[in-house]
Parts: sequence; structure tokens; C-alpha cells
Amino acid sequence: MYEGGLLGRDEQLRVLQELMGRLPAAGGAMTLQGGPGVGKSALLRAVAERARTAGWQMLEVAGRSGGAPFSGLRELLGPVLDTADALPAEQSAILRTALQIGSGAPPEPLKVALAAFNLITTRAAEQPVVVIVDDVQWLDRPTRDILAFMARRASDNPVVILVALRRGRNMPDVPVLDVPVLDEPSARRLLARHAAMLPPAVRERILGEALGNPLALVELPAAWRPAGPPGLWAHLPVSSALATAFAAGLGELPAQARDVLLAAAVDQVGDLSEILAAASVLAGGAVAVDLLDHAVEASLIRLDRTTLRFLHPVVRFAVLEAETPARRQAANAAMAQVLAEHPDRRTWHRAQSVNGPDDELADELADAHASLLRRHGVVAAIWALERSAQLTADSATRGHRFLWAAEHAYGLGRTHLTHSLIDEAERQELSDADRAKAWWLRDISDADPRPGPARTRVRDIPELSAGDPQPALDLLLSAALRAHRTGADPALRAGIVAAAERLTGTSDPRRIAALALTEPVLHGRAVADRLPSNETVWYLPDADGLRLFGMAAHAIGDPVRAVDLLGRAEPILREQGRLGLLSETLLTEAADLLLLGDWSRAAHLTEEARRILAETRQPNLVAALTGTDAVAAALRGQAERAVELADTVAAWQRTDLVPTLRLARGVARLAEGRYTEAFEELRPLLDPPHEGLRWQGFAAVMPFVMAADRGNSRDEAAHILAVLEEAARMTPAPLLHVQLPYARAVLAADAEAEELYMVALGQDLGRWPLVKAHTEHAYGHWLRRRRQAARSRTMLLSARTAFELIGASDWAGRNAAQAGDNPLPSVTELMSPQEKLIARLAAEGLSNREIGERLHLSHRTVAAHLYRAFPKLGITSRGELAPLLKPQEPAVSDH
Repeated sequence: MYEGGLLGRDEQLRVLQELMGRLPAAGGAMTLQGGPGVGKSALLRAVAERARTAGWQMLEVAGRSGGAPFSGLRELLGPVLDTADALPAEQSAILRTALQIGSGAPPEPLKVALAAFNLITTRAAEQPVVVIVDDVQWLDRPTRDILAFMARRASDNPVVILVALRRGRNMPDVPVLDVPVLDEPSARRLLARHAAMLPPAVRERILGEALGNPLALVELPAAWRPAGPPGLWAHLPVSSALATAFAAGLGELPAQARDVLLAAAVDQVGDLSEILAAASVLAGGAVAVDLLDHAVEASLIRLDRTTLRFLHPVVRFAVLEAETPARRQAANAAMAQVLAEHPDRRTWHRAQSVNGPDDELADELADAHASLLRRHGVVAAIWALERSAQLTADSATRGHRFLWAAEHAYGLGRTHLTHSLIDEAERQELSDADRAKAWWLRDISDADPRPGPARTRVRDIPELSAGDPQPALDLLLSAALRAHRTGADPALRAGIVAAAERLTGTSDPRRIAALALTEPVLHGRAVADRLPSNETVWYLPDADGLRLFGMAAHAIGDPVRAVDLLGRAEPILREQGRLGLLSETLLTEAADLLLLGDWSRAAHLTEEARRILAETRQPNLVAALTGTDAVAAALRGQAERAVELADTVAAWQRTDLVPTLRLARGVARLAEGRYTEAFEELRPLLDPPHEGLRWQGFAAVMPFVMAADRGNSRDEAAHILAVLEEAARMTPAPLLHVQLPYARAVLAADAEAEELYMVALGQDLGRWPLVKAHTEHAYGHWLRRRRQAARSRTMLLSARTAFELIGASDWAGRNAAQAGDNPLPSVTELMSPQEKLIARLAAEGLSNREIGERLHLSHRTVAAHLYRAFPKLGITSRGELAPLLKPQEPAVSDH
């Protein structure tokens, strides 16, 4: 079957392939059902191409409104009507009369259907017949009934009948093939074919407005024309093909109904009473809701008691495109007139009803943006600031407002829109502070950070700080983010630190975050001292400050404080609708939760981030999310999945994600028991000069030491451990300090190991269950190898419990098997046969006296045996016997 140009239609093509494969032995029928423009016609064309290639008879018709009775049937049967004489005389006459070829009284529809079907099957006896009917809902009623009659009988003949109709219609008793909108990957690929030359912000907007509709993805780029100053609120122009597909009934509506649709199109709230009131102003008289019945029947809008919604954004665009600019301005003026109780929205509509510049109105709109942000979200605030800029006469003020809008767009996660607004701002006469802000916004919103000269100029920071320190702090953070992402050279990092130190006397979170991102080891202690305490974090209302402090804590290796700070910022950003910053916050918090051992919470956050990124389409964060998924899979022991995800991210060639990918691959190799490979993968994270260590290096300490211990690389690991000890003397990073005692114990000589294990377990590990579990597990096996079975069992049981609570229940069994040990000493090893028998009876609930009577022992002897058995099992009471002595189920390996 011809499939050229079809994307995301594999399932539909497979079903149609099976149907066509029945020919010539048998046939069948199918209804392709979907909304306007989803590609039903393209699928029909694919079938038609196959039929023509095979040399089969093709019969085609497309529905058009207003056809006379049987007009569709006449067009459909045109290619085979010359064989009608082969039919019985009565049927031939009926068919000719129905199709107005002959004369006579109108025949019965059933007789016409029989005659038409006999005509087709007669031709099918010579060669298979394929009947294709597009837009069947627009055909005349008799033709539709005859098609349904034939479709129900096609399967016993070499005839395939395919009809396409709009969703919500049906053809009884005919199988339905659903044709949905495209998924996002397919939609992006289709848009790339047709919009390669459009600006990125325009492409992203088209992608969002098309909602996966193939016709919209093809036609919106073709119709695009930049009309005057760009505006996020401005409607996208539509082609005649789109207007026909989505709004064919628009021109047939009464004038007052069109007034209502126009008022709804300039509005963004959908309140039916407001729309009707504005339409009444526009029409010069009262407008009743009953006028909209035709618009509902034409599939233009959806109504309920209080709201009016267009069925697709393209319908709204078609309504606006069909009107003159003067009519659109009049509709906005009408909306402003009826919104007296909503001053922010009133100002917005007034701004759309005038031609600029109008400084007074521009100022009002800029002032209203905060209220719009609070009531209607970030997009409304961006609209207001962008339109305010366009109405502003002064170039510097205009540029400032464009940048203000760009900052909101960055918070929303709309990278391309952010850069488009910055472009508009940089065409103005910006002040030095705003010029710096433009550099800052470009750097922090860069979707593809690569090594190279920074847009932000560090040398400008001291000059700016002499006046207003705010732009200097923005520039500082911008430079630090770029240095962090691109692995900047030491000279640039030194310049950033020097600039930060000149901004003394401030504990602004931008300065703290810049130091943490640039030199997390050298300045880790200074950063830690300036982070809010656990007692004060809940009283900080500023989401930006909390987020930046959390980012700083993450960078210096303090995941506990990072989680507390980011967790506090998270609901505020969610409430504010700042989805771009929220997704970044969720991913950073999830990475720290993975290291702490709260895997269920981490999974919840990454899933929320995934949903946000599907909406906001932030390519840089999609790569970061995939990297986090890779680390999570590696920690869970899903080695193959972890490596696959890491390889996917590697294709992005993102310098900042290389350490995360090394961590994921290293832990994955460790889970597979490939210790040498794990050691080599993790070593670069720990082997640079101590001041060059980053949080991924801190996170790699335990898996690196584990790989070294099992892969006979203990001496080399001990040398690298010395580098870590040097770093630990400089930075208070808990992620490093909490793991070093484990590393010292595992790599120590036997004479020193036990004391070091006790030191490692003596730490406060209440927020570090993963570290606690691995440390107990390693110590338990150390005891096991030294024949201290009872103590070993206690420690391994505790480790197993911790792993299960984390969700890593297979770690203990897998690691023990790879180390060549039995993970839990059996009770047979720990107890004598007599102790084992007594313990089993006690576990069944028998008293000492009852056990003694059964075994012919005194109850004191029974008590003595239990007294000796309890320490061996690591328990203190009879109630703990039953779980230990019941048969253990074999562990299930995922390898």
C-alpha cells in the first residue's frame, strides 16, 4: 500500500492492509472516523493508490452539501454505468430512472440499492472493485442509505467499501476505524516538513494550536504571514482549505450569530453571558442564545449553561480571519464595554481596540499584568506586557516591557518565545541594565548550551554593580549557569568568583547560587553557611529565592537541604503557573531524592515533570529528564534500560549531562556485576583535582568503592580516596561526608575495618536510608566472612528491611550472589539441631513447659536453649521467631 507522506498512521495502515488483503477472494467494508483534517482522506488516497497499482476497478465520490437525491450515487457509479444493460431489464430501468438517465416515477430506495449493488458485483466478477467515499456526511440521504446497504453485504464479494465521515456520525453495522490526531513526535516531524523556514517561536505556537491535527500542521505554516508587530495573542491566519474543513458552515450563519462568534473569538474566557452581552453591543440589539443552534449543529462551537468553546483553535482563527480589522477592533471595544467589573480584562480589550501608540493605555496595561497573572495565568500576563510594549512610544520603555514579557515566558518554559521577545527588545534603545538583562535571559534560557564564548560578559558586572546591584546579580548568575553547563575554563570561573566577592554585603540567592555552581568545593563552606536553616525555610515566601537556594544546596552536595528548599518552592511555582521553572525544580529535587533513597517520591516528581514538558516542550529539560530516568533505572538495577537511556541522552552532546550519564552507566555496570567496567566508568567523576569535584562525583563514592572492592582495584581506589579526603577537608558536602566512612571501612585492612564500620553506622542516617542500607549490607558480609554468623544475620536483616522500604529489595540478594556469598546465613548454620527444633516449636506458640513435655526435657533446659539461640538469630523475643523460621521464597532476578 502507498504510504508516502503518512506519519503516525502505522496502526491504521495495518488495518487497511488487512482489509485490502482479502481481495480478490473476499471483500469487506470499513468506516474511517475522525475529526476534520485528521487525515482520513490521506488514508483513502493510500488505498486508492494500491487499487490502481493492482489494476482493480475504482469507484470514488466525495460528499458535497446541497446535492439532489441520488446525485452522489450517479457520480459514484459513473465509470460502470455503461454495463447497466447487463442487469435484468427491471433493475436496469430502476437504476436509470433513479439516476435521471431514463424517465418515470421515482423508484423505491431499496430497489435502487439492490440494482446498484448488483451492478457493482457484476463488475466485481471480472475484477475486484474498490469503492471509496470521502465526507460521506455531506452526501444526499438516499445515497448514504444505499452505501450503508452495500457495505453490509460487501464481505461475500470481491468488493471493498471504504467511507470517511466526521466523528459523531456513524454508519450502522459497519466496522469503525478510528483516526485520531497525531502524537507529538509525529506532529513535530510533519511540521518540520512544512515549516522549516518559520521562526522557532512561530513553529512552537503552530504546534500548540494545531493540537496534533495534520491538516492544521500543513496549512497553518503555508498561510503564515507576519502582519504588523508580532503578538502572542494575535490569531494565526488560515487557508481556504482549513476554513472549509473546520468552519464550512460559518458563512451560512445569521448575522447576529456571527456577531456572537466574533465576540467569543476575541475573548479568551468563554463566559457565555459576557459574550452574549458583547455581541448585543456589537449588533446594536439583544442577541439570544438560540441563534447559536446552527453553529452547534455545524460543529463550530460547544455550549453548556455558562460557557462557549470553539471545537478547535482553527475555528476561532477562521472566525477572526473572516472579519475585517475594523470589525475585530469593534468586537474588542464591545467586550471592554461589558467588563466594567473586571478592570484588568477591560484594559486588555481596550488595548486591542485601538491603533497605537497610546502611552496612557500602555501604562494601564502594564499595571494590569500583575492582576492578569494572578487571575488568568502567565500567558495572559505575557500578552499584556507584549501589547503594552507595542503601544509604548518611548523605545527604552518599550524594550523594558518586552524583556519583562520574556522573563515571564522563560518562567513558563517557552524557550523559543523567550528568545523571540528578547529579539524584539534588542531592537530598541535599551538601557545598560536592560541590555544586561537581555544577555542574562538569553544565557539562562539557552536550550542548547555548548562550550563557547558566553553572551554574558563578566567584566560588565562590577560596572553595573556600582549603580543598581540587581542587573549585576542577574549577570553573575547567568555567567555561573553557563560555566556550570559548559565546563568553562578555570580563568572564567575565577572571574565569576571575583565578581561575586565584589558584590559583598548581600546574601542574595543569586550570588549564593553563582558561587555554588561555579566552585562547589572551594566555596562549598561559604555557600552552606548562607543557606537558610531548616527552622527558617518554611517562612520564606519567595519561590525564586527558595529555588536558587535549593539549586545551590544541590550543587554543593547537600541533598537534604536541597529537597527541603526545593520542596518549599515547588507548590508556589505550581500555583503561579511558572511551569518552566517548576519542571526544572522537580527534576533537581528528584535527583536528590534518588540519592537519599526516597525513590517513590522521586518517581512522582519525574512523572509530573514529564507531563509538564509534554505541554511546554523544553528540549533542554527533556534531555535532563531522560538523564534522571537513566540514574533511577541504574539504581533500581535495570541495567539495560539505564544504558539505553544514557545513550539516548548522549546523542544530545550536552557537556553538562556527561557526569550524570557516567553515574548512570557506572551504577548499571555494577548492577550487572561488571565491576571493572563500572570502576572505569565512575573513576573520571572522582579522579580530577579535588577542587574540580561535582555532586555526581560525590554521589559516585559508594558505587565506585563497591566496584573497586569486588573488581580487585582496591589499591587504585585507595589512592583516589585520598583525593576525596582532601576535598572533604574543604567542603562540608553531606553527600560526600556521609559516604566517606563507608569507603574507609570497605577499603581498610581487617584490623581496622570493624571500628570504621561502627563509625559509619554511628552517623545520623535518618535522612539517608540508601547509605544506611548499603553500609549495613557491607558490614554484614564482612562479619559473615569472619564467621560471626549471629551478628552478620542481624545486620543483613536490617539491610534487607531498609532496601525493601526504599524499593530496592533485590539489591541485597543480587549483590550477595555477585560477591559469592549467601546473603542471609540460614538458621541451620546458626543453631544446633536441638536449638532449631525447640525454636520451631516455640514459633508455633508452644510454651517452654509444653515443648519440654513433647521432647522429654525440663522447661529450664528449653529456656536455656532459647536463651542461647536468640542472640544467634539477632532477636530478643519469641514473637520474632516465626518470620525467621518460615521457608524463604526464592528471590526473583531481573537478569
